[in-house]
Amino acid sequence: MRKVFVLLLPALLSAQGSLVPLSHGPWHPVIWRDSAGVPHVYGETDVEVAYGLGWVQAADVGRWLQESLLAARGQLSRVQGKEGLLWDFLRVWTGTDTIPVRPLFTEQGWQILEAFAQGVNAYFHQHPAEQLQKDLFPTTAEDIARGSLLILQAMTGLGNLLPFLDKPELTEIGALSEGYGSNAWAIAPSRTYDGSTYLLINSHQPLEGRLAWYEAEICSREGWHFRGGFFPGSPVPHLGANPALGWAHTMAYPQYRDVFRLTVRGRRYLVKDSTATWWEPFRTRKVTLHLRGLPFPIRRRVYATRFGPALRRKGAWFAITPWQPDTLHPLQAWYLLSKARNLHAFLQVLKIGALPAFYTTYADEEGHIGFFCTHYLPRRDTAHTWSVPLPQPDMRYLARERVPFAELPHVIDPPCGYVYNANQSPLSVTCPEANPRPAHPLPGLQRFTYNRAERLKELWTHYADRPLTMHDLISIKHDRCYAQEGSYRRVFEPLFTLNAERYPHLSEPIRALQRWQGCAQPEDTLTALVMLTHHHLEKLTGLRFPVMMILGLQPTESECVKALGQAVRTLKRAYGTLYPRWEMVLRHGRGGIEVGLGGAPEVLEARHLSWNAKRHRFLVKGGDGLTYFIRWHQDRQTLYVLQPYGAVHRPDSPHYTSFIHDFARRAYRETHLTTAPIAP
Repeated sequence: MRKVFVLLLPALLSAQGSLVPLSHGPWHPVIWRDSAGVPHVYGETDVEVAYGLGWVQAADVGRWLQESLLAARGQLSRVQGKEGLLWDFLRVWTGTDTIPVRPLFTEQGWQILEAFAQGVNAYFHQHPAEQLQKDLFPTTAEDIARGSLLILQAMTGLGNLLPFLDKPELTEIGALSEGYGSNAWAIAPSRTYDGSTYLLINSHQPLEGRLAWYEAEICSREGWHFRGGFFPGSPVPHLGANPALGWAHTMAYPQYRDVFRLTVRGRRYLVKDSTATWWEPFRTRKVTLHLRGLPFPIRRRVYATRFGPALRRKGAWFAITPWQPDTLHPLQAWYLLSKARNLHAFLQVLKIGALPAFYTTYADEEGHIGFFCTHYLPRRDTAHTWSVPLPQPDMRYLARERVPFAELPHVIDPPCGYVYNANQSPLSVTCPEANPRPAHPLPGLQRFTYNRAERLKELWTHYADRPLTMHDLISIKHDRCYAQEGSYRRVFEPLFTLNAERYPHLSEPIRALQRWQGCAQPEDTLTALVMLTHHHLEKLTGLRFPVMMILGLQPTESECVKALGQAVRTLKRAYGTLYPRWEMVLRHGRGGIEVGLGGAPEVLEARHLSWNAKRHRFLVKGGDGLTYFIRWHQDRQTLYVLQPYGAVHRPDSPHYTSFIHDFARRAYRETHLTTAPIAP
């Protein structure tokens, strides 16, 4: 069946929008909401815009913003209970609460944070009933700076290493939390039908919460003009575009950190170097946690070594090397990137090395495209073997500096006219002849590639003989199939090659699995059986779906049989058939509006699924969310935008659910960066 995609007409300034001037203190920004509810913040100065952005974020995503601020202060468990307890502990354990943050900002950058904080304070002063904790206010620039660092601490490896320290397989992965990934690609004018330059931004985040995207446009007379995605509580954009250029981030998975297995005697641990061995005492600190529902505080002691913070797991002690910003704060770097107006200025910021956890895909109005490693990687001695964990703390294994940006893989303007990343190795991001070839060995650099990048490689080959159109690019983005040859088929071969004669009680579902074409279309009647079986395999193996593909860990035949049997029983009990349409099982929505979708985990139209046992449905919790196609053509920039829910994340807003049906239909809104009078 021919695929149909809808490109909606531009959302123009109209009576449907609303214009709100703010007059508080020294700043008077103007906030205009377009007919879709997206806020546009205008001001004379960048600082004035930051104040308005703080106000409007507090209005639209106030709970999530406050949760980020509470985490920065070590008080998230007061609101979230056990869910916030880990964040409060990590804040102290990683030393994020003591990092001197002010020296990491320029004077202008710090003023941006202060103005944003004052905008937040002004809103909650006028709306005290929305405050989660009275003593959170007034919030400060330091809270904003520390909150973002805490999130980045988790992104730089802790989300993966902490749960799996006892597993020997983790020799190459430095971070993989919650199975989230992203897609991004840039297409040069030489590869497009009409000479356009295209940038796809398709970050896979949770759809709700403090790691969900909040969309806004900002514009000041000082030249800070940008539309993109902000995390709640961030005064600067993390991805999107200004009039001249844009970028996307995808999570990088190098070995950010090293793990040392400690030999401990009492409160001391063994240390060695090339000539001596000695015992050193742990450095200790106390942390007091206030868990919601408990009338008394929880007191814990945290341990640190010269190799990094330490913890005990299953009777064994480990130390994990730290990450801390040493040049600019990442928020300062994102502010500078959002003001860059050409490739040279953009690269000058990247070379500082302030971004710790990402690959960056770039495109601009001049037709330049690029891919850059913008993550932290310790410089490791190639004479050593860098296993996870290292058997003992040896001073020779301490990396004392990072690999500089210039030595990390990057590609600018490859002759084939495209770059892409779907969380795969940075050594395979364009056509084979143009891929990066580092001049030096880089221990810990990500080497693995899995399904989304493998599928993209197949699709680039499919379109190799002709220029790409916008329709082609949207078709590629919304592809719902697993690669014909790749990690998915290899890892789950035991499932798709079960012998029906050996298991006669499962002969029908086994043959159904073998008929499945590997594509999760909404109307498909076999995908539900496959995905439910994967769900039960995750529970049986204790490994998430993408982790199994990355590590190449096949389920056993007995695990496949057991998981398939559980999926069969669930489908027959809930639907009376093995063959419900996938869109009946995969549901998306909120606020009383719900739709069926296609897509699946780790395909290009990515869905991160949560099984609701009461409803017998998969609910979409992450994956494809805020998505941009940005096009530069004949001195004109156009943005095509897709959002999962609505522009405002509060249930009483008319824009809380306004995009749900468009999201299901893949109906992009066509829009442009706007300029407007600074005063109404």
